[in-house]
Amino acid sequence: MIAIEDVMTQNPITLSRFNSLADARKLMKDKGFRHVPIVNEFGELVGLVTQRTIYQYGISSQTFMDEKELSEIETGTLLSDIMTTELTTVSPRCKVNRAAEIIHKHKFGCLPVVDADKKLKGIITDHDFVTICVQLLEMLEESEPLEDDEP
Repeated sequence: MIAIEDVMTQNPITLSRFNSLADARKLMKDKGFRHVPIVNEFGELVGLVTQRTIYQYGISSQTFMDEKELSEIETGTLLSDIMTTELTTVSPRCKVNRAAEIIHKHKFGCLPVVDADKKLKGIITDHDFVTICVQLLEMLEESEPLEDDEP
């Protein structure tokens, strides 16, 4: 069976709880991320900020202010004040199908991967599972070609 450590994004880019909402927005925009793990000085996972968090607390939710005021709010909002702290995580040895079940059942966008000491080792996202499914379907298709000439 395949373990999460075989397919996860290892050593994901993180922020600290002392970074701002503006920092998280910029990182997500620049890197195309939808999830940013928040770690402490020891590399332990302490929270998660998602694209949904950015929309909830960021500029897009404050339509009645001018851009300068909104920028000041985002710069002054610490991630410690808005991050999700009650997280479901998996270990690197978790089976891929079990992690997929967790994501599907709870409608999570990602699962942080931590070791026994709660140190962040990686992250796996719903997008990663779609990629895995596409690869598996391609392999299946190669091993079992269509009987007729369907496109």
